[in-house]
Amino acid sequence: MYNKNMNKQDQRIQLVASSEFRQEVDKWRRNQTDIPSHSESIRRLVKIALRLEKGETMKMITAIIRPHKYNDVRDSLITIGIEGLSATEIKGFGRQRGQTEIYRGAEYKTTEVPKIKIELVVPTEKVEEVVDLISKTSETGKVGDGKIFITDVDRAIRIRTGETQEDAL
Repeated sequence: MYNKNMNKQDQRIQLVASSEFRQEVDKWRRNQTDIPSHSESIRRLVKIALRLEKGETMKMITAIIRPHKYNDVRDSLITIGIEGLSATEIKGFGRQRGQTEIYRGAEYKTTEVPKIKIELVVPTEKVEEVVDLISKTSETGKVGDGKIFITDVDRAIRIRTGETQEDAL
């Protein structure tokens, strides 16, 4: 039924799907906290698929770096327009399996080495620039310089305003 007062968001699309498809959608919907209806879950899934097809995803970059390199990395990220990141003091080990230190004249071995974990979400088109910048700024050329991990981000929401995706960054 067509109503002249309907705007484009009020138009209906009929979908015929198998019961397995419906079950998959319902399973996905149960894992979401903010989707009130079955129709809204299908709308959201279609939007996600269209963004992915266009390559409009965001990426989370997680970098584990030496603590003394953090200020340099942060400052250089700010110069290229990164407006936010999270940094956490962590301890861990990689191939070096810790380090030997001297405390009050006694030598002892530590298993975990202090590091800084930086996490930031960027549009896909900025990933290579950010990764190159972090790599160059944090590199010392020695074992233990760190690692960078890149993962997909499906959605981002700014809590205060409700802005989503790249607007939320």
